[in-house]
Amino acid sequence: MPDSNPLLDKLLQSKNYRDICPDTVRRVWAECVRRYKKPKDVEKAAREALHGISGAFMTPGEARQLAYDMQDWCIKHTDVGLEKMLSLHASTRERLPVSDMDALYARIFEVTGRPRSVLDLACGIQPLYLGARGIKATGVDISGLAVDAVNRFGEVYGMPVSAACADILCPGAIPAGPFDVALLFKLLPLLERQKAGAALDVMNAVNANWLVVSFPTRTMGGRNVGMAAQYSDWMAAHIPAGRSVAASFETGNELFFILGKEARP
Repeated sequence: MPDSNPLLDKLLQSKNYRDICPDTVRRVWAECVRRYKKPKDVEKAAREALHGISGAFMTPGEARQLAYDMQDWCIKHTDVGLEKMLSLHASTRERLPVSDMDALYARIFEVTGRPRSVLDLACGIQPLYLGARGIKATGVDISGLAVDAVNRFGEVYGMPVSAACADILCPGAIPAGPFDVALLFKLLPLLERQKAGAALDVMNAVNANWLVVSFPTRTMGGRNVGMAAQYSDWMAAHIPAGRSVAASFETGNELFFILGKEARP
């Protein structure tokens, strides 16, 4: 089956999936082609996979609300307004209130120092928080709506942020850098489920002085099933060459590791 055909083109133009990075749609399609022989089975499997990927995305309605809230925040500059913006995406909503996010980043920057540049992989709208705190941030995400929101914050309102709509599992998606700090929040398990070895490959590909990675410690239903211990063991076995764990801690439902570069002898 060719890489491009009417069924793939239909998927790329679908209302449900047109917000997903086209490279992601093509990658998922190619993976389904390798697994199934019948075109209808390929299409069904691809739609199911893309539905799972896009389930945590902002909706178009939430994106419109974010544009309004963004304008309001840029006039008033209140934490209440910032919290309203960040509540519109699942990945930042779970780290609210803003005071908790401030405490989280204070803990990170106590180890790394306040960065001049941050790379945020699978960023969602987290660069809005960083930009609001005066930190230069470059994001990468497969959600076009999230990327558009970040770029609007930078281009229209002058915040020090930008983002690219790209698939980290595709070549050339990770910005070259260098960066002071790279954030990989709850990303590595998702990469590993899609492609064995991808998590370590991505960590090795990032050009940053510090890597800050995190893992969930509870299920979607809030159950504690030993995930912290599981991911601690995984991290210990997957430290990138030339790095070591400078600090680790838990906060809320998340386990963090801060990886620094080892000093050369």
